[in-house]
Amino acid sequence: MSSTNLLGEEGARVASDEQTPDVYGAFEVVDEAAERERNLRPTVQMEIAARVDVENAYAGLTLEAEERVKAREWEIERTASRFDRRQDSDREARTRSYVARRTPSEVWQVGRRDPRETMSQETLAAVNQQAARLFERTRGYSRAAISRMLAERVRRGQDVVDAVIELGEALQYGAGQLVPIGALEQVESDEVSVEGRISRLFDPSHPAIAQVGLLEDATGTVKLTVWEKSRQPVVREGERVRVRGAALSTYDGRPNLAATGWTTLSFPERGRWWER
Repeated sequence: MSSTNLLGEEGARVASDEQTPDVYGAFEVVDEAAERERNLRPTVQMEIAARVDVENAYAGLTLEAEERVKAREWEIERTASRFDRRQDSDREARTRSYVARRTPSEVWQVGRRDPRETMSQETLAAVNQQAARLFERTRGYSRAAISRMLAERVRRGQDVVDAVIELGEALQYGAGQLVPIGALEQVESDEVSVEGRISRLFDPSHPAIAQVGLLEDATGTVKLTVWEKSRQPVVREGERVRVRGAALSTYDGRPNLAATGWTTLSFPERGRWWER
């Protein structure tokens, strides 16, 4: 009896297992990690768009910012690039040497040895003699300064005669010296001082110009422009004017002068206001 019951219970359990549906077989088992990776994998269109965004320097910028960046790049392209970009560049040293050769005040640089100390007595006597001659024809420089400048040129290898001629021209057209109008073409500086008489005035062609006319002396004539913002005194025809620190430029091969805010106009023939 008991064996029959055991067999009956076992058979019922087997029959029950056969009738129970296979839950794991009815539904597909999903790997969550693989599914997440598949969903996050970019498509071809997404890869193309990402590459375009990376290679485009203006991606993510507003129109104003993009225009500002383009304007800056255009400005950089127009700016002349430096020729010498080496780490051991001697551009600054060469520039200082070039300026020193062209500047009469080079002898006043601190720390430079007086070239007259190493000269022979004969050469030094010739230098001092020529310096005295230049001193009589030059204003604004002492005899000792001229002698030292002349000695420096001789030390560089120039002949005394050539050094005198070159130094004389440099002192004649140097800063602060009144240059003849006929010699303006020989001046290499962009600032010059002249003196002459206003021979004619014209009507200004632009509101930014206060006055424009011709300034002449015994050697030539030059156009003088007085800018409105320079706030210079009014000049009159036939009046003698001394112009110091005028901007020198060239137009159609001819020199032109402009009175700016840094220019000083004086009138030697005008009486003092308290004497009028």
